[in-house]
Amino acid sequence: MDDDEFEKVIKAGKIASEARNYAAGLIKPGAKVLDVCEEAERAILSKGAKPAFPCNLSINDEAAHYSPLINDEKIIPEGSVVKLDIGAHIDGYVVDTAVTVSLSNKYDELRLASLDALEAAIANFRAGIRVGELGHVIERTIKSRGFKPIWNLGGHLIRRYVLHAGVFIPNVSQRDPNQIRPDETYAIEPFATTGRGEVKEGKQVTIYSLRTNNVKKIGKEEEELITVIQERFSTLPFNERWLADKLNVTELRGKLSYLAKKGILTAYPVLLEVNGGTVSQHEHTLIDRKGEIVVVTK
Repeated sequence: MDDDEFEKVIKAGKIASEARNYAAGLIKPGAKVLDVCEEAERAILSKGAKPAFPCNLSINDEAAHYSPLINDEKIIPEGSVVKLDIGAHIDGYVVDTAVTVSLSNKYDELRLASLDALEAAIANFRAGIRVGELGHVIERTIKSRGFKPIWNLGGHLIRRYVLHAGVFIPNVSQRDPNQIRPDETYAIEPFATTGRGEVKEGKQVTIYSLRTNNVKKIGKEEEELITVIQERFSTLPFNERWLADKLNVTELRGKLSYLAKKGILTAYPVLLEVNGGTVSQHEHTLIDRKGEIVVVTK
């Protein structure tokens, strides 16, 4: 990572953190999920970056991947636990950050479990540490508050235009030989739950990404849609809202589902805690830059 690339990450991080803090303040009982997410995305755009993926606003047992659809009427319930997960990029240099807002004192300890785990992971983050050691720190911290970490969700290496770039940073202790490397971008995201500590895929899909531009054996309209997706998002995730100018909602949903079944798009179902447990999440993007740990989304 040269100085110019590093500066793009730093700028994207500042924009994402400001948008996160602003949108978190909009999370109130009765607020529309759609309104909060569109405000978050507009805040990113207004500062000169682009959303790296659709704003996620996942509630209670939804751990991740709920992004509102076109004309979505879903509202934030009283007493709920809301995870706001957003990303920004400049020229493909991506940052990823999340915060939990608890609308009930009942879940303050759960919220603090993932926040404390993130802070403990940051304190131990450095080039050369094994990712499984970070997982051990996260697991120990979450369990110390009486909750379970989610074993099949975690942080990830980020590369240009690639949100999940192959290295997984677990939220539990693992014998993983991968190590944090200097001058690489990592998202650390502890998830804590009152449930079993595992997520499953729900039936609803709200997010897609382009898997391949091999468009053989599909229709002309689908080919044109793939071209638009590639031009607007490259391989980064997107939501149907971002394509509302191309087709009516019924046609658009049908074509996105069809392209996912053909393997041209990757579909990301909403992730649910398997026992219906309530979930909290906190996340920052970090870099070990010449021996200095930079939390770019703080």
